Amino acid sequence: MGFFICIYLYDMKFIITEEQSEKLNQKVKSMVNKYGIEYTLMMFDNNVDIIKRTYKDNPLDFLNQFNDLTLVEKYGKINYVNKDGISIFYYYPKKNNEYVFINYHRMWIFFKEVIGFENSEIKSIIKNWLEETYNLKGLTPNRVNFTFDI
Repeated sequence: MGFFICIYLYDMKFIITEEQSEKLNQKVKSMVNKYGIEYTLMMFDNNVDIIKRTYKDNPLDFLNQFNDLTLVEKYGKINYVNKDGISIFYYYPKKNNEYVFINYHRMWIFFKEVIGFENSEIKSIIKNWLEETYNLKGLTPNRVNFTFDI
């Protein structure tokens, strides 16, 4: 027999099968990819356990949704934007600083609020991801606490 998972949502208890659990995981990932963490959390009454359970086997899988960002250079700033034109991270190549600014509401919040990582862990994860995915070396990630478009 398959296993069952209990989910508590709005004071209701749901028992779902393994197949239903996988479908729920795919729907949650789809919502996170399309709407971001904050909106998805609101849809699940701020129940971080549902999102955390979705990524429990590999929390770094969350970053895959950002593997195809578009580079946009504007006003001396390099932005990496998603298909909706929302800047996920940016940096200033000509200022000779080593910082890359990460959109808190789209990326950083997942590791901080859902997974519970410390800022130093988040910086390390994002730094490695930037190097592997976008070949951006030597940049130190810092969060930006507002949503920004280019």
